[in-house]
Amino acid sequence: MNNGNLRKKLLIAAIAATVAVCTTVSGCSVFNDQSSDSSAKTSEEASVSEGSSSLGGNIAAKSKSYQISLPVMQYLARYNYQRYLSQYGQYMQYYGFDSTVDLHSQYYNEESGVTWYDYFLDMTKQYMEQTLIMAEAAKADGIELDEKDLASIKETMDSMSSSAKESGTTVSQLIVDSYGEGVTAEDIEECLKLTQLAQKYYDKIHNGYKYTEEDYEKYYNEHKESYTFADFMTYSFNYNVSTSSDTSETSVDEESKKEAKKFADELVKCKTQDEFKDYLRDYLKTHPDRVTIQESSESSGETAESSEDALNKAIESAVDAAYTKKYGYEVTSDAGKWIFDSSRKQNDTYIVNGSDNYTVLLMMKPAYRDESINKNVRHILVTSSTYETDEKAKKKADEILEEYNSGEQTAEAFGKLAQKYTEDPGSKNTGGLYENVSEGQMVTEFNDWIFDESRKPGDTGIVKTSYGYHVMYFVGDSLPAWQTGIDTALRTEAFNDHYNKLKEKYTVEFDDEFLKTIEIYTPESSAAESAAESAEKSK
Repeated sequence: MNNGNLRKKLLIAAIAATVAVCTTVSGCSVFNDQSSDSSAKTSEEASVSEGSSSLGGNIAAKSKSYQISLPVMQYLARYNYQRYLSQYGQYMQYYGFDSTVDLHSQYYNEESGVTWYDYFLDMTKQYMEQTLIMAEAAKADGIELDEKDLASIKETMDSMSSSAKESGTTVSQLIVDSYGEGVTAEDIEECLKLTQLAQKYYDKIHNGYKYTEEDYEKYYNEHKESYTFADFMTYSFNYNVSTSSDTSETSVDEESKKEAKKFADELVKCKTQDEFKDYLRDYLKTHPDRVTIQESSESSGETAESSEDALNKAIESAVDAAYTKKYGYEVTSDAGKWIFDSSRKQNDTYIVNGSDNYTVLLMMKPAYRDESINKNVRHILVTSSTYETDEKAKKKADEILEEYNSGEQTAEAFGKLAQKYTEDPGSKNTGGLYENVSEGQMVTEFNDWIFDESRKPGDTGIVKTSYGYHVMYFVGDSLPAWQTGIDTALRTEAFNDHYNKLKEKYTVEFDDEFLKTIEIYTPESSAAESAAESAEKSK
């Protein structure tokens, strides 16, 4: 890949990251708490080009105060397609989806006649409807874009110009390559302003709800099952079962079944975690075929000692995997019924007789609600793809931390640096802030730094993950995990009710036939898809 193509992909990723879709409203995706830029031209300001729309000129959608041109809808449709493909592409192939084939010729639901083109076009319409409804509400509420909003949008547009210059082409050409003919920088800027205005309204309403300890407890008592978990050790001893190709009848190898039951009966006698692990280690050492050994990167002249080390490592991995934490409430399976039985106590054991195995369970922590404390943290992401090499990226991270240490050394000061330097589009506008982070939510290195028992508010550091270098700032403790989940549920329910009332008040019109002229996928858009995937991975 030449440098020009790389720069083009980075630019496309930057553009794609400007429109973030998130929290749920009436079952549809709406604005992320940490999304980016936006507000729009009013009907008086919007330029109307020649076209055949029933709404007038080149207008594909409109509300009382806003008119959206076909190129803006084209941009959103292509963006939504790229974002969806980057997030779910590896799963879509199992449903027969082929990203190299025309979307019109592939069915999302063949029975109803809905193609993948219909699906993505409808997704775009829903997104724009939600945006316009909240933009109308924002206007009625007197909410406007401020200097900070406009500066953020300008920064995005300026970065596009810089990237285009470095790649030896024009912004307009790169945008056309990514989003199709007719889409311009002005269209993207219009979209950024509109979505930012809607985002500001969403933030005001969503963040304005206030809840008490009594509210959390009341909701918990009404929805206990959704917030109930259990921890346990588990291991399955399989036996051989074959199926006749002629009669489809199953046949059990009684000898292997008898052997599996013998081991299960021995393991179920282990009444502590240490006993369970010790037995499992001994069993796996005498049954190495039950573990997966990672192939050595060394030559075939590997020593016997290194082979033994590889086996021991595989065994320890299997033993660690036998511990199941935060298993969600369910009583549909035999195991679930036993695990969440009200009489269950720590160190209870049980054998579940499966169709081809005996599974041993050792209860470690009976049904509980998660009282672990979530964390608030800020970070600044620096990637080697931007700074060319890993060494240069590390150097830049060091420089950013040094800049922070030579300044005020406050959360606000760190936030300003994050807005200036971070490559994480998901937290750029919030000053690198992630709130209510639960243990295990982030990648391992990031998670371990946050949940280090010695961590104190104001601590800083640099952590390397598969995404790059993170300049870290620990804000402090947040709500208990169970309260965080309930807080999110309460806010979502409240905002959904509020949004449904807005939907009755504000009407959005679409020219459906005109919208069908949008090209969501063309072979030339493959570079945009790859870049959009990179943008999503950095979040």
